[in-house]
Amino acid sequence: MKVKIIGVKYCGGCNPTIDRVGIVSQIQKMLPRGFTLTSDTNAAPWETGIMMCGCIAACIDKPEIRNLTRSWIIVAGNNVDMLGVSEKAIAKTIVERIKSLL
Repeated sequence: MKVKIIGVKYCGGCNPTIDRVGIVSQIQKMLPRGFTLTSDTNAAPWETGIMMCGCIAACIDKPEIRNLTRSWIIVAGNNVDMLGVSEKAIAKTIVERIKSLL
């Protein structure tokens, strides 16, 4: 079985309103078998990517980041792809989104 690689890009963390690292850890635990997360840009292009931004500024949403994969799930504070989500539900929402994309 080929492992599906999901890339993760973190913002600089200057103004986080969520626990970015904790959420990514939850996502890794919730992903089905055959999926893995990486922040290694040498493994790009990834199957999909997660921009893990701690606040609504989403400062890493730039062309050079976008070019690492064809589709992105963008977390910007308590928003996942521009939809408000409680911090407790962010990981679950992202895993569901990954399953729907792949």
